[in-house]
Parts: sequence; structure tokens; C-alpha cells
Amino acid sequence: MRRGAGWRSAFRVGSAARMVTDMQATAYAGRLAVTALAVALAVACVGQARATNLDMSRLPVIVPNLCLSCHTSSAPTTGNAALNVFGLDFRTNGRIWDSNLAAIDSDGDGCLNGVEVGDSDGDGVPDGNVSSQAGNPGVADDCGSGPLVDEKVWGTLKAMFDGN
Repeated sequence: MRRGAGWRSAFRVGSAARMVTDMQATAYAGRLAVTALAVALAVACVGQARATNLDMSRLPVIVPNLCLSCHTSSAPTTGNAALNVFGLDFRTNGRIWDSNLAAIDSDGDGCLNGVEVGDSDGDGVPDGNVSSQAGNPGVADDCGSGPLVDEKVWGTLKAMFDGN
């Protein structure tokens, strides 16, 4: 056998087999990529749907507004999950309820978010025996009624002394 003749014949014989194997591997990789993309999209959609329940558990009081605390719809879906102004602020704050979020008035109705949610200091624990929201932090309203409305007056007085 001449030098290299074995290599050439082996390459010719093996090249067709290698091409078929390479084509199968490429097709498999393509199917794998499409499947991975589909799974990633499904997980993203499920993550959005579950986010509402997880986020609601982070707020100290959600009754009676439930989803309306953050959303413009009382039953948000993947296609209709628009956030109200409080929901946008909550998301901007890292989806964390804290004293920073409690101290602002997202909807501009004169009541601090903490007062409307029922946790005026933002520590994650409802004030006193609060079991329902005094108002909706995402909708400009009259701040509800009850003992927490006094917090609105206190917030105004505090702002005067703080120079705001």
C-alpha cells in the first residue's frame, strides 16, 4: 500500500458516516435548543403567575383588596397583569415591603402606603389589631376609615417638622 493511501480510503469511507453523524448531532442540538427555549418560556410564564401569590404574602395585610393592591385587575392573568402605581413602586423596591415603601404615598391620595396597607412603620407586622386595609395603596381614594386615618394626620404633622 502506498503511503497515505490507507488514510485516503479510510477518510473517503468514513466521511459519509461522519457527515451523517454530524447531521444527526446538529438536528439533535437544534431540537434541544428549541425544547430548552420552550421550557424557559413556560417557566417564565408560570413564574409570573406565581409571583402574585408570593408578592401578596410579602404584604402584611391584603384584605379586602387582594390583587387590586398591586394590579389594575382583580383577577390578573398573564395577558392582563398591568400594575397600578403601588404595584410599580413595589416592583421598583425589589418586591419587598419595608419602611421605605410604607413611607411614600404611591397613589397620591394623601395617605401613606403603610397606613393604607395597615403597617404604618413598614416592619411587616400589621399595626395593633389591624386585619384589613384602610384603603388601597394603588388607587387614589379617601384612605378608608377607622383608627388608621389618624395616621394620615400624623404623617402630615411629621412632614411639617421634617421640613417636607
